[in-house]
Amino acid sequence: MSDDHSKEIPAILIAGGPPKGSEGRGNLMKQAFTGLHKPLVASIGTANGDSVPFFLMMKTMMVAAGAGEIIRVKLAKTKSNVDEAKRILERADVVFFSGGEPKDGMHWLQHHNLVEYLQDMYKGGKRYVGVSAGAIMLGSEWIKREVKGDDNSYVLFDCLNIVPYFFDTHGEDEDWEDLRVGLRLMGDGAQAIGLPSNNAISGNSEGQLVNLQGEYIVFENRDGNINPV
Repeated sequence: MSDDHSKEIPAILIAGGPPKGSEGRGNLMKQAFTGLHKPLVASIGTANGDSVPFFLMMKTMMVAAGAGEIIRVKLAKTKSNVDEAKRILERADVVFFSGGEPKDGMHWLQHHNLVEYLQDMYKGGKRYVGVSAGAIMLGSEWIKREVKGDDNSYVLFDCLNIVPYFFDTHGEDEDWEDLRVGLRLMGDGAQAIGLPSNNAISGNSEGQLVNLQGEYIVFENRDGNINPV
């Protein structure tokens, strides 16, 4: 596919988290479909193991927000039908990355050699939307433990890098604990972006960000001290 970034449509990152007030997450989902009439949505659920209840919950919100047909792209197993998944993705108006665990989500995309494919499809003009873990996966990297239960074994791993920032979502109640771990691993001068609950932004591969609802927070590692900029 072409590397012409002029074809890119900004990716949309939605923090998720508990609904607040009467608006809730449903109205945030409408940001995903701006300018589209009943779009065909391909839903990637690798972050939640292709959970049917999770898919149905997201489907309900997407339909209420104006989506048309919504098709599951089932990739969270070793012998997935990758050719069929690509056919669905290529037909779709919107590719939706659902919530769950970012490391699981990226594991299956890497296992099926879909990372570069998805990056190229975005550059060719496909609209991408991520919620919670899905939004994190659209960023540059995330953290995982190499040893289960050992907080001293965290390492960084690559995400899709559609929007070239380290993102954390709805982490305000834990004082952005995971984001802080990531910034320490990234080192002095590194920055990361927190998306509080029920916020949404758009962004592209040039690193341009626009608030769609609420405001994102930029954190920076300055000599090991991590604070908002």
